[in-house]
Amino acid sequence: MRYVPGLEAQGQPFSQPVASVQTAGANLTITPDATAYAAASTLATGSPAPGSDPSQASVSTPAWHHTNVGLSFEMSDLADPRWEPGASSLDILMSHLDGPVLRFGGNSVDRRVWFTGSDEPAPEWAKATVTPEDFARLARFAEATNATVVLDLDLGHKDAERAASMAEAASLSLGERLLGVTLGNEPNGFFLESQPQYAIRDASWSTEEYQAEIAEYERVIHARVPDLPISGPGTFDAKWWRAFVAAGLSNTVSLNSHWYPLWSCPGRQGTTDAAFEPTVANLVAPSMHEKAERIVGMAADEASKSELPLWMTETGSTSCVGSNESSRTHAQALWTVDYAVHAAELGVSMMAFHSMLGACSGGAPMSVVCDTGKQGQPATPDLNGQANYLALLFLAQLREGAVVPVEVSGGGDVYAYGVAAAEGLDVVVVNMADPAAVGSSPVEVVTPAGLELREASQLSGPSLDARNESRLLPLGPADVSSVSELAPGSATLLRFDSA
Repeated sequence: MRYVPGLEAQGQPFSQPVASVQTAGANLTITPDATAYAAASTLATGSPAPGSDPSQASVSTPAWHHTNVGLSFEMSDLADPRWEPGASSLDILMSHLDGPVLRFGGNSVDRRVWFTGSDEPAPEWAKATVTPEDFARLARFAEATNATVVLDLDLGHKDAERAASMAEAASLSLGERLLGVTLGNEPNGFFLESQPQYAIRDASWSTEEYQAEIAEYERVIHARVPDLPISGPGTFDAKWWRAFVAAGLSNTVSLNSHWYPLWSCPGRQGTTDAAFEPTVANLVAPSMHEKAERIVGMAADEASKSELPLWMTETGSTSCVGSNESSRTHAQALWTVDYAVHAAELGVSMMAFHSMLGACSGGAPMSVVCDTGKQGQPATPDLNGQANYLALLFLAQLREGAVVPVEVSGGGDVYAYGVAAAEGLDVVVVNMADPAAVGSSPVEVVTPAGLELREASQLSGPSLDARNESRLLPLGPADVSSVSELAPGSATLLRFDSA
């Protein structure tokens, strides 16, 4: 999916795509909770002001923040010169996401990336070197795109002084745009018998050793950069969430979780499960929605107990490498929309979808962005947004505010959410039905008193398994009569303003 600048142009009338088949979907009624909306619109919503620190978000009021639209990158990508504003189309892509979060970490931070502030030779294990100049370039990029940054530090090599030096360089360049640092990436994966290729500790590795190591890191880091925000642990295991909180690090600003729901990779040794394979059917199955309710909800409960915001600093539909049935499909775009808003409803105040700057052809199959060149060839300045980029572009249109209930009656494949802002109510409706099999559903939208439908936007596609064919119709004028039908395989934003 190539993103063409100018897609955000306003003013065109909203219209539904023509259904590809004659079979009509079920009659639907969309009903925002008027009482919840009235309360949320007259009280503080719990969401920070635009551009402010999401660590200040209320942990008791689920809300949608600008920081719920973000991308995660491997730390090794930070050394890429295309982060210089104007050096590629990357800054254009990020600028349209309305102040996204950029997180740098991944498996590379503890295994393959070396930081130095001088001309030291890199050790043999290092595949990429990051320097203060890279942070200065990233700061220029963040300023140009109104982005904020979350940074992982190398815990794998037990070098607290070097990690503190890296944190200091990042803080000096990024200032308040640096929202926090995390000590290591997925420390629960430092030793797993099922993944020996990633082992950087031995079988004795435990949460107790982890707590001792991060306590030493915190002491050394805060000696150089007092009050630097620390988040963590960036794991997919509740035991490690609790261990991080129990470590009692000073200026802890969030509990971080990672999650890839479709983890069962074809050809991977060990336990497999067809219900967790990266297929189109699994992406849109009701069980995916239910899995988020359970797994993200569990992390949200832990964060709430600790009185910390929940950040999903690395996530995506699947952790499987290489292309698969779900790669770059319209189903992936729909899942991204539903998952992001559902997670906000559950209590997530920051979300970063894992990405890379690799080639579109032969690489980066699940990445939000990719290089138009070929794998193994020199990098090009031309980067494209994929189907899930259009999903983030759709989500970036949402106003900040409290997430309020929206009832959907008449359709089992449809999910809806409300975001109550001071100016009105944004309603997101995701219809997971396949456009290749089901036609549009007649829909009645029950408008809360005092509001009027003014604008609408829609992300649509010809079928769930279509690749590179998703379309985004950005916000444009609409009224109730123009949304009398809901297209299958679509995410629709209905904007209600005070009448």
